[in-house]
Amino acid sequence: VSFIPDLPPSTDLGPSKMGLHVIRANDANIIEFVKQGHPAVIKALDNFGYLTEVKAASPRTIVVGRVNYPQQSYTGSPEESAQKFVADQLDQYLINTAVDYWEGWNEPDPNLNNMPWYTRFEQERVRLLAQYGLRAAVGGFSAGVPEMDEFALFLPAIETAKEYNGILTLHEYSAPDMTYLYGEPLPGYPTYP
Repeated sequence: VSFIPDLPPSTDLGPSKMGLHVIRANDANIIEFVKQGHPAVIKALDNFGYLTEVKAASPRTIVVGRVNYPQQSYTGSPEESAQKFVADQLDQYLINTAVDYWEGWNEPDPNLNNMPWYTRFEQERVRLLAQYGLRAAVGGFSAGVPEMDEFALFLPAIETAKEYNGILTLHEYSAPDMTYLYGEPLPGYPTYP
């Protein structure tokens, strides 16, 4: 069983990046949680209208938005794919000003062969968003992705994101609790304390 500390309420965001991932904003307790907890991060999918209220209640909460986009294919030109991706969603980006960072693909797993393609896709997406005064969240990788040698190939996308005030997002989760496999070595690498 994970240890969950019992801390007094505070308006400080603190060092934690824990927050909410809201798929459907269909419960008043979401805003109540924001008002009381001032989470460091809120991730919103497809439904963004309530985020203005989130920012009013907790202005320092970082809001990451993602529009569901089922077409994730490493084919064709990565730059042209990024241009289509952004063009398809630009209206949503522009009307939802409470979103601080826009995420791209959901939990891609490009492997070594496709990581150079995905890196270029993300670099172009960052640059395109910047043309509209928007910031990107690159990566969006799930737990365990990418492997260390694959991540090295993604560094140019992180550098481009940093150049345009973007961020790297990782979907870090585990089961049965967040400490499952904590401390285990990455495949092919030694264990670190």
